[in-house]
Parts: sequence; C-alpha cells; structure tokens
Amino acid sequence: MREAAGLVGGDADSRWTETIDQTKRTHQALRAKRLDLANTEDEIKQRNKRLAKHHDAEGVKEGIVDFDDSVWTTFFSRGEIVSRAIGRVVLPQRPSKALGTGVLIAPQLLLTNNHVVPFEAHQSEAAVEFNYEYDENGKPREYQTFRFAPEVCWFTDVELDFSLVGLKKVDGKRPGDIYGWVPLIEQTGKVIRGEPLNVIHHPCGGLKRMSIRENRMVAEDELWLRYTSDTQGGSSGAPVFNDQWEMVALHHEGIPKLVDGREVNLQGQPWTEEMGPGAKAYDRNEGIRVSRIVQRLKEAEVAESMRVLISQALTGEQV
Repeated sequence: MREAAGLVGGDADSRWTETIDQTKRTHQALRAKRLDLANTEDEIKQRNKRLAKHHDAEGVKEGIVDFDDSVWTTFFSRGEIVSRAIGRVVLPQRPSKALGTGVLIAPQLLLTNNHVVPFEAHQSEAAVEFNYEYDENGKPREYQTFRFAPEVCWFTDVELDFSLVGLKKVDGKRPGDIYGWVPLIEQTGKVIRGEPLNVIHHPCGGLKRMSIRENRMVAEDELWLRYTSDTQGGSSGAPVFNDQWEMVALHHEGIPKLVDGREVNLQGQPWTEEMGPGAKAYDRNEGIRVSRIVQRLKEAEVAESMRVLISQALTGEQV
C-alpha cells in the first residue's frame, strides 16, 4: 500500500470522507439485515443476475441479508487457482527488497500499482516472485522469479495508480503458462455495497496471505471501491475479489485506524514510529475499479506489439 512508501492518507482519505454517507448506510443495512438500505433495487437485480451465472440462485438477498456465511466448496479450490497468479514484486537483491504485490492478467503481463514501481527504468530492475508462500506442511515453498521486461510491454497511469508490465520468460515459458492468470472483467455489478470481498496479498512483503470474509465493500464512486480489510504495507497492487473470485478492484491504499484521533497498532494500542510500519493497524481501504482499468487500457496509445498483449488481457484469449 502507499503507506509503505510514506504516502499515507492524502487523496484516499479525502475520497473516503466524501463517501462517508454511503459507508454509514452500508453499516446500517448490515445491522438491519436489509441490503436495500444501501443499494438500489436495480443494483440488487443486476447483482443477482450475475450471481445466477455462478449457480447462486438465491442471490445476495439470502446470502448477505440473512448472513448465511456458507459458501460453495469451490470457494476454496477457485481461490487456490487465482492465488497462483499472484506474486511478490521485488528488487532482486540479496536479500530481495519487497516492493508490493502483483497479479498476472495475461500469460506474460503483470498488473500492479504505479506507486510500487513508477518508472520504466525502475521496472527493468524489478521482478516478481511466484509461490512465495507456505506449503500445506507450514514450510516455505520454492519460489520462482520472473524479471520485468518493459520492452515487451509497459504502460502506467498515475491517476488510477496502476502499471502493466511485461515479464521475461524462464526456460522458454511465460509465467502464465505455469501459474495461470486472472481475467479482467469490464462489466460492472460484480459486487454491491455490503457484500464480502477477499484480498490476496503479501503484507509487509512477507509470504502470501488471504484476507477473506471479514471485509465488506462499504462505498464507491466512479473510479474507486472502498472496503474494510486487514492490509498492511506490501499489500499495494493486490487483487480484490468477490466471493466468486472475480477481480473487482486493484488495491491502492489503506488509511490508518484511529482511536481517539490517534493511530494505533495491531493490538489497539497507540502506535509509535519505533514500532515500525508493519505494526500499524489499517481499517479503511481503497482500490481502483477493474472496469476503469479496462477502459483506460482500451484507450491507451501503445505500440502494436503491446496492443496485441493488452488485447489478450482484455479478451482472455490465449495467444
């Protein structure tokens, strides 16, 4: 997140304040178990229509308003599949210097934040590590490193805080050939206010973790989604998913949790600089909507070779 780079608050804090009424209505809706208090009838209908494609005939009214926290067993298997395409962005020194999180959106394209690696020259020095996580026995897996290749593809947008960068092959294989990738879906309606969201990330640059279920989308505007979740420095560039593991946002920034106007640590005690950034608690988060990333990439003026790769990410077609 941006707080890892010393850019806490700022615009995200202001934007959160601007939609505080939405957040209040969402919390009221959750307490009253009535999603219609936070969403329009049309928004709920559109969401249920999309859920029907995932064999969820009951839709959000049963799944959220009545707080049925059960999920299909495929929640775990599908989550494992998309998790493979998420890696730790690093400068491959000894030891590696963690910069953030990234997600494959095509076999050779990685999506992350602009503020994680903002410059093309910097991108050429960076890399992404896949499998940087624990195995089923609690032991670190053997991870694989793919160097960035901005000469293959490079596009960045400061306003929306995202960058798209190509990756070099390893032993003739693209990373997506090994780990798969997460498709970008332009359609809106993938989540409504009050629904749970799930984040897969490398908080504090550590091994991969999932923040699931205890996280609600509470507000939105034309560009950003706002949600509550456990994130820390290093979560920047992480994909944010709905319960069907459709990517709905790219995590951008977290805002520190305040108690009596003071920032607190993970134990709820006043935070001090001596504790380090990893000890600070965050309770408000913001991510750029995937639909807006898709729109921006469609408008991007890039070389034809890059356009082919970007089109693949937007259509999900194999090339």
